[in-house]
Amino acid sequence: MTAVYITIDTEYSAGLAARLGVGAREEVFERSITCRTPDGDVGILHQMAVMDAHGIKGVFFVDPMPALIWGTRAVAEVVEPILERGHEVQLHLHPEWLELAGDANPLSGRTGRNMHAFTEEEQVELLAFARDQLMRAGAPSPTTFRAGNYGADDATLRALARLGIRYDSSHVPGIAGSDCRISLSAEDREVVRHEGTIEVPVGSIRSHRGQRHAQITALSSWELAAALRFSVREGSAMLNIVSHSFELMSRDRTRINSIVRDRFTRFCGSVAATQGAHSATFGSRPPRIGDETGAATMPRNEIRTAARVAEQLVSNALYGAS
Repeated sequence: MTAVYITIDTEYSAGLAARLGVGAREEVFERSITCRTPDGDVGILHQMAVMDAHGIKGVFFVDPMPALIWGTRAVAEVVEPILERGHEVQLHLHPEWLELAGDANPLSGRTGRNMHAFTEEEQVELLAFARDQLMRAGAPSPTTFRAGNYGADDATLRALARLGIRYDSSHVPGIAGSDCRISLSAEDREVVRHEGTIEVPVGSIRSHRGQRHAQITALSSWELAAALRFSVREGSAMLNIVSHSFELMSRDRTRINSIVRDRFTRFCGSVAATQGAHSATFGSRPPRIGDETGAATMPRNEIRTAARVAEQLVSNALYGAS
């Protein structure tokens, strides 16, 4: 059986908070988490409804750093509905919130966009703060972490090990030139122990440029379904998929992106309908050393690639570049 991990980076937008002001928490919530539009919501409540309808459990990587300016309750409003619906909460962290924190900055004014901008000791402090805020918001003690922007490094993995957080999923082989600074290569696509932490790479498929990461906005429905079938056929242990709480919206976060919304729904349907595949979480089926995480050895299909490029051009024209 191929375990399919649908992981959703769930985050208030620090960029929106900076533009709208720290007094605009409710608007940032509606444009980042619930993703409210005149035609309905397409944020985490919608994503969970789709997964629930197909018997799928998701992994929501929740960023608790907004507690620095809005308090624990702002994070609890994200965590509570996820747990109530029986999905999994894990730890996410965008250091950009430090720039908005003022005197509440736990690093005494130090700021940076990515985790790798900080020393190992500073990362331990940031991770401990974020973990504690997540738990105060009602989440169980997290076992898994993903860095905002994938911006982890080896020091992040050592910091996680020191805090007893077993897994990381920040290595993204399918993005050339990503913000990830973990010393693994694009060929490292299997679950591996690295710097004391078990690294679970984001999945990928073969592309005309090498690899393309397995994200809902990055692959077409055809490619996602093909990757799933290939993983099952080849007996792959897992397929690690990424999405975001706001991913089914237009770029300006005011309208539904119907192309990506329907893609998410179709992929959940594919997982439910594909014999030999099942949804999984880090709690229900912990990744194992050596697990393949994607379908990067799947033969390239130029027709599928061309169809995706055409679909992305239409999506970008209608809803803004992803």
